[in-house]
Amino acid sequence: MGTSYVEYKGYGFWSRDSFLECWITTLLDQMQRPPALEPWQESLAEHWRIQAYIDGGCMSLNLDGFLSDSTRREIVLSVSEQALPRCPELGRRTGELFIALLSGLLRTTASSPIDYL
Repeated sequence: MGTSYVEYKGYGFWSRDSFLECWITTLLDQMQRPPALEPWQESLAEHWRIQAYIDGGCMSLNLDGFLSDSTRREIVLSVSEQALPRCPELGRRTGELFIALLSGLLRTTASSPIDYL
């Protein structure tokens, strides 16, 4: 089982790929609810679908690429907050870390001690 680093604006966290896949799948399910997706959201969803099938420690959410402004970040943060209660236990902690990262509350880097899993 691989692990991947989820990064946004220089900070991030490590997650087991199975936890990250569970969280991404929950987010994708939430994104399919109305309203209709904007073109950038459709691209993000397609990228995440591909990443959800990757295993071996090389999953990339490309948050810096897709969340290029505060409006996009706020949209994904809102979707994440709506998705978290429906996330299975397997991906819940990853979802919490993801929300903290997008909220600017998580200040760990790739070399920080892994005491958050």
